[in-house]
Amino acid sequence: MTVSAALREAYASGDDEGVIIETLEVDHASLDGPILLVRNVDGQLGEPGETMSLPLVEGGPRLPHLLCAFELIGPGADSDGPTDGKIRVDNVSDLLHGLLKGAIGYDQAIRVTIRFYRVLPGRVDEVTGPDDDSFSGLEMTAMELSADSAEGTIAWPDGRQQNVPSGPNAFFDRASYPALFT
Repeated sequence: MTVSAALREAYASGDDEGVIIETLEVDHASLDGPILLVRNVDGQLGEPGETMSLPLVEGGPRLPHLLCAFELIGPGADSDGPTDGKIRVDNVSDLLHGLLKGAIGYDQAIRVTIRFYRVLPGRVDEVTGPDDDSFSGLEMTAMELSADSAEGTIAWPDGRQQNVPSGPNAFFDRASYPALFT
């Protein structure tokens, strides 16, 4: 039985010994590489400032994630449509300050990915990839930075700017639908 299958079986059987590791990836075109963070609640995974290596995709290479404290409310939906999520990251304002400074002048959004890893205690080295319930494709729409924390609003991309009738994101193009353009 593979580790993933064993974890699914343990999770389905109500095994409460499993640990869920939450990670946050923040990326922008101005960065050399993404900022990778892992949520460290009450020092369970190590000391703040240490790193933990986790794969970003199933079977991929293990990349270092910085241990830090962050709070996360994922985006959702209600009867009025999509709702925004929130992120609050403590004690890494220097990392995010560089990100915000570098993002000035770009017309590209700051991209956010949230990943979850279910592991058994003491078996983090056996993790081969994140679970299927990760959030990818999110954009940071607003951010506030102070000396001790950074808070941001995350949301799904605004669909009103995608699949528009004309331009580079057009859902009808001249080649495929010539009758529409005569």
